[in-house]
Amino acid sequence: MLKQRLVTAVILAIATLLFVLLLSPKLFAIVSLIAFMSIGGWEWARLLGLKDMERAWAVIALITIGLFFHLTGLAWYAISVGVVWWVTILGLLVIYRQNSIFYSSRPWLLRLSGVLILVPAWLAIVRLQAHDPQLVLYLIFLVASMDTGAYFVGKAVGSNKLAPHLSPGKTLEGAKGGLAAALVFAFLGAIYFGFSGASWLYFLILSLLVAALSVAGDLFESLVKREAGQKDSGTILPGHGGILDRVDGLLAALPVFVLGLSVSIIEQGI
Repeated sequence: MLKQRLVTAVILAIATLLFVLLLSPKLFAIVSLIAFMSIGGWEWARLLGLKDMERAWAVIALITIGLFFHLTGLAWYAISVGVVWWVTILGLLVIYRQNSIFYSSRPWLLRLSGVLILVPAWLAIVRLQAHDPQLVLYLIFLVASMDTGAYFVGKAVGSNKLAPHLSPGKTLEGAKGGLAAALVFAFLGAIYFGFSGASWLYFLILSLLVAALSVAGDLFESLVKREAGQKDSGTILPGHGGILDRVDGLLAALPVFVLGLSVSIIEQGI
């Protein structure tokens, strides 16, 4: 299993680098549409218990909504709504309890979440790649540094559970370790992109915010999988599960990062 995970991870990393750096914005929009909206949407619909035909219609609806906002120039509105929804999700994570009927009695809530998460994330990554592909890679590695730091610190000294009802393996100590790793990476990123003064400080704060929020993306996918009684979102990535299992943290980070970069204090704002 470990060998399989490593092989898949290497192939996925190489493919991501090539797609982000070499594809034109239009081609990247198509490839990311397939990954986020088609495959990701199919996996989300599967977790909701929809049948094959219902899943197909759900994917078509997602793609239609995403293309509408992309082609009409209204992407910022959808991205902003996505940020607001993630704030709402933070509240949902806090009040989550196992064996509650809160979601089973409100099936529309997780269906709506799929739209308000996948559409803004796709619109955000398309806009970010068109502006600067290196920022896409920066965000991916920022989220990865948060995950890696949290994993190793949590394994070493973790004792206090972060979200016992959702992910018993995550600890407060691990989260702090992840933030420390993300801070180091953000510091290096700010130097690489040439930020200085207020822009430098703002970039660090924004990076830490999205790194922390990426944990909420991970936890919310865990919530959806728990409600569905599933271990993974899919099987398309051998040893890793589904697309959503790999991009859950990125889904939360993308709209916040892109919206944050649009603020005028960042000289190269999107």
